[in-house]
Amino acid sequence: MACTPIITGSEFLLRTLSHIDCQAQLVGSYGYQALGQPGSPASTMTLSLLTVFIAFIGIRLMFGPPLGSRDIVFDVLKIGIALTLAFSWPAFRTVVYDLTLKGPAEIASVIQSGSGYASTLGFAERLQQTDNAIAELTRLGAGRNSGALIESTAPGGSFQSAAIEDDQAYGMARLLYLSGVIGSLALLRIGAGLLLALAPVVAGLYFFTQSRGIFAGWLKGLIFTFAGSIGTTIVLSVELAVLQPWLTDALRVRGLGYATPSAPTELFAMTLAFAVTLLMMLWLLAKVVFYRGWLTLPEFPRREDPERWPTPAALAAGTAAQVQLLRTERLSNTIESSTRRDTVRTSERLVHGPSATRSRSGTTSAPVSSDTPRLGSSNPRTTPRVSRSFERRDRT
Repeated sequence: MACTPIITGSEFLLRTLSHIDCQAQLVGSYGYQALGQPGSPASTMTLSLLTVFIAFIGIRLMFGPPLGSRDIVFDVLKIGIALTLAFSWPAFRTVVYDLTLKGPAEIASVIQSGSGYASTLGFAERLQQTDNAIAELTRLGAGRNSGALIESTAPGGSFQSAAIEDDQAYGMARLLYLSGVIGSLALLRIGAGLLLALAPVVAGLYFFTQSRGIFAGWLKGLIFTFAGSIGTTIVLSVELAVLQPWLTDALRVRGLGYATPSAPTELFAMTLAFAVTLLMMLWLLAKVVFYRGWLTLPEFPRREDPERWPTPAALAAGTAAQVQLLRTERLSNTIESSTRRDTVRTSERLVHGPSATRSRSGTTSAPVSSDTPRLGSSNPRTTPRVSRSFERRDRT
């Protein structure tokens, strides 16, 4: 596929942009097909990674914990996505290639139509028309020797107030204009073509978690070229909207024989400002695309609601109530333990009777003669022993 040759003259910028776009399409389409064809190193690497991935799934099924249906579905989706990106050119062209290389122009044209920047001429033709106007104004000059001054008393109405030489200002202005247009579009278009060509290589890295970051970076790079193309087109459209009326007026004034002493500095300032704007636009879009995580806002102090949040007095009262409850519970447990212990002792006396009893220390007391009555056996206690202090605590 032969691209349009670049020639000097009135079609330099138009042919340069057409050639860059052609090279990007060549790199993206033919590079992808060369890397994705059977037997290529990229296809071999992708198939090897696919084999290892399937082998890991088999090992997990045989020796690992049972896989859920969600994991199996996600693994099948990974295989389908990777194989589509690596070996299916028709699907890749429809979903990724055309969207990356042709989608930005369509979106930018819709934005331009809604913003009032639309024109019957194409975007590249308008850029070339502006470059021709700058070249014509450079040829005519500012009228230093032969032009008459329109308003000599106005700011910048004389040649003494010029901040830069006329020829140098015109030359630098056209240089900034051409380099800004060609450099930004070449970066985005050739970068997109290279990333599209590397799709068969990057597709195999999507299988594993350790290499999935490279795949995510590749995808973010495509998104950056997509968004950058739209942003660059919009910035250049605004630049054309500013430069074209200004150049038309400057050429009309010079055609009438009047001088334009402020034109070189004004043109140089405008082209320099838009060149910086292009760089800052690309930097801003890169920050947005490659930002990691979610933006979190700091927590601001909130006013306490007395109906929702308890007051310090209520907190103190609640703490005192909890302390009183703990004391009451501890006292109840103590009384319950003492009552249980007295009941057990009384039951042991009634059961053993005159026979030998085992003390709580584990020793056996000596047997008591049957003729001699046991101490307290004549009138045994049938109720637990209750002391006066116990009765006082119970009443309390």
